[in-house]
Amino acid sequence: MCQAKSRGGMGFRDLSSFNQALIAKQGWRIIQEPNSLVARIMKARYFKHSKVTEKGLRWRIGNGEQVKVYQSKWLPRPDTFKLISPPKLHLETAVSELINEKHEWNEELIQQYFLRVDAEQITKIHLPRQPNPDQVVWHYDKKGEYSVKSGYQLAIKMKTPDMASCSEKKQNFWNSIWYLQIPEKVKIFMWRAANNLLPTAENL
Repeated sequence: MCQAKSRGGMGFRDLSSFNQALIAKQGWRIIQEPNSLVARIMKARYFKHSKVTEKGLRWRIGNGEQVKVYQSKWLPRPDTFKLISPPKLHLETAVSELINEKHEWNEELIQQYFLRVDAEQITKIHLPRQPNPDQVVWHYDKKGEYSVKSGYQLAIKMKTPDMASCSEKKQNFWNSIWYLQIPEKVKIFMWRAANNLLPTAENL
């Protein structure tokens, strides 16, 4: 019932997932301002990071000096954000060693040491014109900023992974029900019927 209406649910808010999203907001603030007094107190006494922030954070490559090729989460590939290629370089190799003097990806080196699926992911990553410092970002936002809304959606997906995926055909089906210009109680009746939740002689 806490799934979105377009995914076959009733759209009710899942309180535990929403609470995780709110906690993750505090974790995001700590990451953005790690040296502030509030951040140091909260991190030391109450929590490190919530599971939501752990699942949604990755590195955005600037100069690649802070990011480890094999150990860091830096590929735009949920949910791991990591390489699947077996290590052929030293485990402490930084991403900066995959970037040439023109601040472009060294495609020849990348194709030599990584599986094709990883090589394609790496070379698609946009590098800034100027080698800026690497930055931790929230993957589920275009600007890389955490929001409670996106955190809540991720928390729901983590809680019910089998229901998180929904085909476009199914979404269109559910939307066709909820957008009908009919009384709300009729819509709910149709929803119950589609989910086999109507009372029958067997359960009366």
